Amino acid sequence: MRVHRKDWRPLMTYLENYEVLSSKDLHEMRDILARLTNTDEVDVIGKGREIDASLRCADLGGQSLLHITYGAVPTRVQTQANDEDSLLLFILTGGMAEVKHQGKTFDISPNTGLMRDKRNPLTAHQDAFESFVVPLSIDGLKQHARKLLGEEACLADIQFDVELDLTTPNGQHLRNTVTYIAGALDGPLYEAGNPILQAGLKDLLLTSVLSLLPNSATAALQGRPKAVAVPYYVKRARDFIHAHADMAITLETLARHAGCSYRSLQMAFNDAFGMSPIAYVKYVRLTLAHDDLRRADNGVSVRDVAVKWGFTHMGWFSKCYVEQYGVLPSQTLRSRA
Repeated sequence: MRVHRKDWRPLMTYLENYEVLSSKDLHEMRDILARLTNTDEVDVIGKGREIDASLRCADLGGQSLLHITYGAVPTRVQTQANDEDSLLLFILTGGMAEVKHQGKTFDISPNTGLMRDKRNPLTAHQDAFESFVVPLSIDGLKQHARKLLGEEACLADIQFDVELDLTTPNGQHLRNTVTYIAGALDGPLYEAGNPILQAGLKDLLLTSVLSLLPNSATAALQGRPKAVAVPYYVKRARDFIHAHADMAITLETLARHAGCSYRSLQMAFNDAFGMSPIAYVKYVRLTLAHDDLRRADNGVSVRDVAVKWGFTHMGWFSKCYVEQYGVLPSQTLRSRA
């Protein structure tokens, strides 16, 4: 459904004290979206139509909350893949868009949100589009998840559904939370400028995203509300793995270094990390391989990196890598800076 109203105005104004841009200059809007959301192209569809854009951005101690409007015009937005491990959560407050992202084509609206992964390209055709936008660092989400689960929690990339149903109780609660935070920032908190309260709102936002949207950490968040005390011998084995990930590591080696039996180490690792010691070795090596692929010099191949970290069978390495990161290692290598 298209929305064309000559007297169009946003239904509500959000973050009015945090205006960064209010302009009918398309080039100005392009420049600021490129900086804040890594948007490569923005175009108005149709001749004689003019964008009426606004962008507001509030800071919650290192966590941004944005609100964007384009005016009552259809627009086309396109972004390329990059190697930034971060996401953008869109919760629309008006209008709609048809989105192509991560192999799916679907409509977003105030009832359907979007979790954009910056590592994958996106194309969208928008109409009277206005939306909250929440930039989310994957490392930041993992760090916050560890605050909820305990520092010993073992988490790979946190992955979300790209299409978000905001009509469910959880979806409605997330929308209400984001709206509440925007209102709080525009209210007395704006004058108070209290960093402690802002940090509390940041924690509320990240906790809501992790606990209300289905993601790869949901089972851990729902199943382990308290941190598990990690025995000293598990810590010894864990530290040994991190220090010697490029060497051959067997269960016998780990048990001997930790000073416990095979069985005790197996059970304690499962309790602490939700996986066996050898599975943890694989997790650490894949993490290191991922970092190397992202920073590889020209001429470095996937095989070079895989062999460095003990993966001699390329098919097995690719399978394990996809399970942990959701993309092929060759894709990570191609998208490096």
